[in-house]
Amino acid sequence: MELERISVVLRPRVTREAVDLGAAMLRANARAVWSAWFAFTLPAFVLCNALGLLLDLPWLGWVLVWWLKPLFDRVPLYVLSRAVFDRAPGWRETLRGQRQWSWRSTLAGLTWLRIDSSRALRLPLDLLEGATRQQRSARWKVLRKRIVGDVSLLTYGCLQFELVLFLSFWMFAWLLIPDEWRPESLGELFRGGTQGVSTIWIVLGAGVAYLAMSAIEPLYVACGFALYLNRRTQLEAWDIDLAFRRMRTRIEALGKVLGVLLCLGMLPSLHAQASPRAQASVSAPEKPIATSVGQVFGTPPAGDGKRFAEAAAQAYRDPRFGGEHTTRGWRLKHPWQAERQQREMPFPALGQWLSAIFKGLLWLLLGAALVTLGWFAWRWRGRWQAEPEEPAAMTSSSLLPGDAAELPLPDDLAAATRALWQTQRRREALALLYRGCVEHTAQLLQLPPSKDATESDWLHRAGAIEDAARAQRVVAIVRTWQFAAYAGRYPDDATIEQLLTGWPAQAGAPA
Repeated sequence: MELERISVVLRPRVTREAVDLGAAMLRANARAVWSAWFAFTLPAFVLCNALGLLLDLPWLGWVLVWWLKPLFDRVPLYVLSRAVFDRAPGWRETLRGQRQWSWRSTLAGLTWLRIDSSRALRLPLDLLEGATRQQRSARWKVLRKRIVGDVSLLTYGCLQFELVLFLSFWMFAWLLIPDEWRPESLGELFRGGTQGVSTIWIVLGAGVAYLAMSAIEPLYVACGFALYLNRRTQLEAWDIDLAFRRMRTRIEALGKVLGVLLCLGMLPSLHAQASPRAQASVSAPEKPIATSVGQVFGTPPAGDGKRFAEAAAQAYRDPRFGGEHTTRGWRLKHPWQAERQQREMPFPALGQWLSAIFKGLLWLLLGAALVTLGWFAWRWRGRWQAEPEEPAAMTSSSLLPGDAAELPLPDDLAAATRALWQTQRRREALALLYRGCVEHTAQLLQLPPSKDATESDWLHRAGAIEDAARAQRVVAIVRTWQFAAYAGRYPDDATIEQLLTGWPAQAGAPA
């Protein structure tokens, strides 16, 4: 791995800092990550939902897109693993690069490891290192230590964020849509049943879930990749290795300059020592210069590579250096401190006597508490019997004054309402008009009489009237009554005359 090219600062971090590093990496490469994400996942989303619609199981696309998350996670990991070396790939290169990685780990992630809570940390290990199965298993045991709980917390936290985004959209839409415009299928979707939900609402819900997943899943992969880099930095001391490599680079850059300076500084001394060395060379024989390891340490040059290989193999066979050893044992999580010297009590007999007295008092208090509980249970034994419940009184959701809801409607509803309005009894006039509208609407739709129906229910039932003019008249009367009853806003005389003209104030008349 070319650590010199890495663009992030490698140092041991706590888990929170590592997760924050992953979020920063995603922000820096957001365009490359999400362009490749949508290029790969959007066709899969369309195909899954199309399959569900063809099989007449619209919820199947929703489930398939959620199940294919381990497959989709390959895309942001590919982009981020290249981006940390200052080269973020495009979406075409990212899609072509998926063929370079093994599909066995992805197949495992889609089957028996689908609900693995450590998927974010396992994904870089399986796809980036390219080790064998046994090596991955041994390395996973080391890599997951101390952070497996944090990785699981990251998984559940991102899942909750995704759920919050999904529900927030529907709650916001639910608050903005008026009651009478809310379809029954949307209400069934919130009640948890899918039998009465139309297909369009299920597909729309799958689209909202896909967008929520697209917002959170790349963040989940980025944080897991950052935890992987941080864990390897802790285990392999990447920060120290990188510091030594940069030091070597600086020394190599200064090597030529230092060599020239040393040569210039040694010229006078070499010139001064030239004649004595020449005389010494005449009298003394030349000594051969050591040019190999064998010449330095006095070993024969033949077979150096073979001997080194044999020495290395013998060192690996040594039980102190080679192989793996597993040692099992029990030890206290918090070891005991050194036992303090026990001090002798000045009056041991007095201490024993006091402990016996307090122990006896505690037993007496326990017995008294049990007796008291038994006495209260015997005294209140009759109060524990269930009393017969009284039938609940019938309530009406409307705000009709007095007993107006119990009186029969007058024969001429328009004249009675107009008389009340002209005598300044405006609330009673609108209540009578509203009750007459409700009863005539129930007769028109052949609905049984109901005192529990609210104004919102009648607004919703007005949509079932085939005559559009009559439906608009019902909505106008109910809205007028709501403004008067809840806000104290009464209409003018012209509006009242318009409401009293035609159905339902005048039975049999057109709207």
